[in-house]
Amino acid sequence: MRKVLVPISLPSQARGKDVLMTNYESIMTCLNPDFLPTPEQREVITSNSPAILVVAGAGSGKTATMANRIAYQIGTGTVRPGEVLGLTFTRKAAGELAQRVDQALMRLSKGGFLTSQGEGLSALRERMDRPNISTYNSFAADIAASYGMLVGKDPGARLITDAERWQLMEEIVGAWPTREEDEALRESAQSTIISYSLSLASSLIDNQLTTDEAREFLAREIDALNRLEEEGKGVKLGKQDGVSLTTEWNTLRKKGLPALQRRRQMLDIVDVYLERKKQLGVVEFADQVATAAAVLGEHPALGEELAGRYRLVLLDEYQDTSINQADLLVKALGSKMGAWRSVCAVGDPYQAIYGWRGASASALADFAVQFRRHMGGLEELTLSTSFRNDCAILDAANAVALGIEDTALPVKKLEARKKAGPGKVTEIRTVLREDSYRAIAWRIKDVMAAMADKDGGAEIAVLCRKRKYIETIVEALNEVGVPYEIVGGESLLQRPEILTIRAALAAVATPGRNDRLMRLLTYVGIGASDLRALSAWAQEYAAHQLRSIHPGKESNGTGQAGGDGETSGASLNPRGEGTLIEALTYLPGLDWTSYRGEAFSEAGRAQLELLSGVLQSIRGAIHSDLSDLIAFVSQALGLDLAAATRASGGQRVRTSINSFIALGGSYQREHPGSSLADFLEWMETSDEKEHGGEDEAGIESARLDEDIEVRPGVVQIMTIHAAKGLEWRDLVAIPELVEGEFSDIESRVKSWPTQSETFPYPLRADYKYLPQFDPAQCEDRAEAAQGIYEFKKIALPEYESQEQRRLAYVAFTRPRAELLLAGYGLKSPEKAEPRTKGRGQNVVSEDPVTVQLLKRSTYLTDIRKKTDVTPFAELAGPDWPSELIEQVGEQAEVDWLVERLGEDAVYPPKLAPVPHYAEMPDLLHWPQSIRRKLDSLTPLATDADLKEWQWQADVLLAERRDTRATTLARPYYTATDMVHLSEDSEAFLANQRRPIPSKPSGAARLGTNMHAQIAHHFTEPATLDIDSLMELPASDLDMDSSREGQLYDAFLASPWAGCAPLAIEQSLEIVVADRIIRCTIDAVLDTSAKPGAHPITIVDWKTGRRPRNKDLPSRELQLALYRLAWSRAHKVPLDQIGACFVYLGEPESRRELQAGELTEEEITERIAAALN
Repeated sequence: MRKVLVPISLPSQARGKDVLMTNYESIMTCLNPDFLPTPEQREVITSNSPAILVVAGAGSGKTATMANRIAYQIGTGTVRPGEVLGLTFTRKAAGELAQRVDQALMRLSKGGFLTSQGEGLSALRERMDRPNISTYNSFAADIAASYGMLVGKDPGARLITDAERWQLMEEIVGAWPTREEDEALRESAQSTIISYSLSLASSLIDNQLTTDEAREFLAREIDALNRLEEEGKGVKLGKQDGVSLTTEWNTLRKKGLPALQRRRQMLDIVDVYLERKKQLGVVEFADQVATAAAVLGEHPALGEELAGRYRLVLLDEYQDTSINQADLLVKALGSKMGAWRSVCAVGDPYQAIYGWRGASASALADFAVQFRRHMGGLEELTLSTSFRNDCAILDAANAVALGIEDTALPVKKLEARKKAGPGKVTEIRTVLREDSYRAIAWRIKDVMAAMADKDGGAEIAVLCRKRKYIETIVEALNEVGVPYEIVGGESLLQRPEILTIRAALAAVATPGRNDRLMRLLTYVGIGASDLRALSAWAQEYAAHQLRSIHPGKESNGTGQAGGDGETSGASLNPRGEGTLIEALTYLPGLDWTSYRGEAFSEAGRAQLELLSGVLQSIRGAIHSDLSDLIAFVSQALGLDLAAATRASGGQRVRTSINSFIALGGSYQREHPGSSLADFLEWMETSDEKEHGGEDEAGIESARLDEDIEVRPGVVQIMTIHAAKGLEWRDLVAIPELVEGEFSDIESRVKSWPTQSETFPYPLRADYKYLPQFDPAQCEDRAEAAQGIYEFKKIALPEYESQEQRRLAYVAFTRPRAELLLAGYGLKSPEKAEPRTKGRGQNVVSEDPVTVQLLKRSTYLTDIRKKTDVTPFAELAGPDWPSELIEQVGEQAEVDWLVERLGEDAVYPPKLAPVPHYAEMPDLLHWPQSIRRKLDSLTPLATDADLKEWQWQADVLLAERRDTRATTLARPYYTATDMVHLSEDSEAFLANQRRPIPSKPSGAARLGTNMHAQIAHHFTEPATLDIDSLMELPASDLDMDSSREGQLYDAFLASPWAGCAPLAIEQSLEIVVADRIIRCTIDAVLDTSAKPGAHPITIVDWKTGRRPRNKDLPSRELQLALYRLAWSRAHKVPLDQIGACFVYLGEPESRRELQAGELTEEEITERIAAALN
């Protein structure tokens, strides 16, 4: 016989409504006698409907209501604790719900409402039975791990991070062969291909599509565009609202075809990526959901088993579920079964802010349709009392919500709680953008001072639309000295204490990472003079090491001993000039002084010895487990002691270190056989790819499983997405409430037909809720042109505006007492453009009246109509800067702006205004009667003007005559300068006196890309000498970017690609003829094994044409300087160094140009002649 928990001294629910009411009141009083549920909450708690949809407004107490529902249903004996399932998105939310349920059950037990009918182990088992409260991801992962083998999936597959996804895709793209069919990808950077391919892979998984299905769709779309173009030739399309439909069609065809082709080519990369994941036994979150859905789809009996196990189900934040997650939940929990079951979904369509990842605002409406059908009935309930916001703030949120029109469910207006405070909504509207952030900071400073003694300090947050705004508010808070923290999306790996530990780990694992050592040197307080001394000692130590390896022989810079070129033993890479880490390990004697006179200070020497000892001790522990090693490093650096002695923030430092220790252990368990170097590389990738980038919607958000806590006494800065579900008692500030920023959207939307980074809408599972357009469904070009116009100009902006307005609603419902909304009139003083009066567009008035400022956000306009908004000036303190107190509207008088910003800001120097020719006596006609016309005009120049102009002309002519004798004093020259001087010194000097911008061309881009690719081939970063691009005519350099692949292929086919690099993109300085000359050398290659070649060859890559014979002497001088610079820097005889230009764009027979075979004396003579 099954033993169950039953209520004590309470009749069965079958006794009738009065008894049920008694049960309810008794249980609720036992749970919390001071705060009884509202009538709306009571309906949710007591409902026995098989399916329930609860639309719960922001701050309406849904968590408490869900906990009470669980407690009530258990307390009345309807279900056992083990038959309860609660799902939400974050571990924090799941933990909070589980804690509330445990506390409620404990109170019911103490109140005598729960007892056990079993004995011994049976009674113990019943007491240990607990509701299963988890996250949606964990629920899917459990199903996938338990039953994945039924659909051919690996149940032991490991979940990988975003950083590991990037690393895997980077490996695939980096090794991708060059294919003719991949021409559309050649213009994209490797990082772009990686990013787009990962996004495409995730979208396919999320929407349960195969790559073959996607290929079929893309082929159909490409065929449709080609068909419409061919069939519509000669057809006039007309205009729509003044917009040319022909232009719209041309844009769709010219951008749409390449976008579709890029996606089709990326599908091949995605195929390899998916197969590689399978081989490695790794999965993503999306894979787990897809696997779980496939299991339940093919084996519905498992879904019935789950449904029978969980008779009371609560689904939290249901509006954030994607189509696939919702499909999984229906398959797993949507069976009616024989016994009583109830599935309750709770959510708010106004807070559906994850549409870009497939979480439609219609998710709740879909739940109603699907579960009504599967469960045999549905009850719709509402929670519409806000227990969070005070009245004015709630009015503001409701004003914004009025504009949300695309919800498929009716949503009741939120009402304020009883005894709610008046609240305060304040608008900042400064002249300049920067001042609006400063005003936020000053207001925060005052609030923090007023709340300093209250419950640990004020609860304050600044919520930003995008992370790019965070830096500006940080600067403003620093200005007033207010403590803050950046949370939500912030990487553990970027916290200061973790960066210090990582620096120590990198210093011992990769001794060449001087950048990591610099953080440690700063940490122990090493000053600039001691850093210079350490650098000098590093060079001296390297020279000593070289002499010890090849005693009695000088280095020739190739890594081989001099003399006959034979080597004995290991060779030393000539680029391996001693690292700072090696120099720190082997510090010199106390009396050491460099040849330039650098020496260590006494205090600096002591700190360096201390740091050297710490690193030595870490090296001794380097083979420990990662978690143990990290803990040891923390102690060795004294971080644990520093955290313990901090006046504030010590607990966060300790928590960060403990989390990092756990992360190290987790990484090692998930990557058996990995090394410390692997861990460091993974963290490098995590820095770049898991935090700090915008997602596909242009929105930066916290991950749905990210846990964030409100902290009093410190300003918390985060994105609005990260703030969802949180509340702050005292103040929430939101910047950028102006048109074009945080407002309804009118333009700049991403359109899937023309942008390859956006997943095609027709392939999305939620397509029926998205703006509709599919070229393949269009009958002719006119329909396609009309469709893309309506899609881009009307449907998409409306859709994105609704998404943005829901985000605003989430932001505005976060504070309890004060909502601070900040905007401005001008992004910068330069944006002040006087608007003038006149009779037409070409009129330029000398008396402008007003300047048009940025309009307020539409949200602010809506709020000002519905509630009182406090002028910011009323809150200003006596010490506030005046520019923060002055508030502006949407226009400003020019005189006021001139007084406020200065005349130069409002009237920057510009060309003279164009006169209004219509007001002249008559128009001039050339050449008829020109003398008569000129005589009739009033002279505009005075005699004084004419004399001034004559003087200026005389000066210019004299300057031209004296050009040959004119020289310019410069601190240094570049090798390219020497080329220009030797070719045409007059032109060079004239250009130095009055530089003339070069004609824009593709040279810089093409040259940069080629140098970067070649440097990547030799695994070095490119540092392009931009000056060298100007040595060829623009017509030679202005190549189409499609040639980039051909040029790189030419490089790979050359013998130089297989040479060992001695230096890539090397910058050197030499002194010739008493002048400093800077050289940027493309490549220094070891050609000692190449027959007939010098031991060392300097190569300069060129993307243009081979020069004419008359230009060879000047080009030879450039390479001669490179040879001389390398010779002096590495003490290699000049005659052992060769040099050549490689013109990658020329045929193979003309590609190489050997040059630069000059002696040092000849070089000096040529330089002196050029300078004189």
